[in-house]
Amino acid sequence: MGPAAKKIISNGLLGLAGICFLFGTGVTVADVVLRAVAGTNVPAAIELTSLSIGLGALLSMPVCYAQRTHVTAKLLSEVSPLRFAYPLGIVGAAVSVVFAALLLWVVGSNALSKLGSPETTADLGLPMPVLLLAVTAALAAGLVAAVAGLRFALRNERDRW
Repeated sequence: MGPAAKKIISNGLLGLAGICFLFGTGVTVADVVLRAVAGTNVPAAIELTSLSIGLGALLSMPVCYAQRTHVTAKLLSEVSPLRFAYPLGIVGAAVSVVFAALLLWVVGSNALSKLGSPETTADLGLPMPVLLLAVTAALAAGLVAAVAGLRFALRNERDRW
């Protein structure tokens, strides 16, 4: 995959995540305004907000993994960047891969156990197996991106060492 395709995918995922965050914010604001002005609320406001914010976070995770924007020991990196940047970059990328794999395993096994289940969300009635499969797909993309970030760190960080 070329750099242009990576940029398009990253920007697309971040754009969709931003839309999800804005939608969740809009639902919350509309709910508060309706409660104050009309004494009513937005139906399923809590569920709409939590689902949209959660989806936004899931969509941004692959980009964070691929660009290796995870938190590392910044203090050590700033004290002696040449000494600590490479090992901390590798450790951070490796931990990201392990974390992404564990998340995928936990959610994926739960999604598999719920296949065919009649469960739905409380307010919107959305089928839980479909939602869990969407979350599993986003986490799988996150794992692929984390592995790509580790590969990048192993290849490119070494050159600066």
